Amino acid sequence: MPFYIFKVSADNSLEYLDEEEKYKSAKEKVNKLRAAHALSDDISYRMVFANSVGQGEQLLSPTESSEQIIGDD
Repeated sequence: MPFYIFKVSADNSLEYLDEEEKYKSAKEKVNKLRAAHALSDDISYRMVFANSVGQGEQLLSPTESSEQIIGDD
């Protein structure tokens, strides 16, 4: 299963960006994205280990009972 990388906006909307097969390369890519956009408080970058992009979106989406986004921190 690959690691999927998403951009998360302030309104919790998700935008699929890329995928990586290895954890290390996925983590490096997310760290570079975060560093490049460190001044923007309304955007964050997350990665998730999932079977598909759809499952990744589901895992990162907030549920009705919680506004917390589950993902890589």
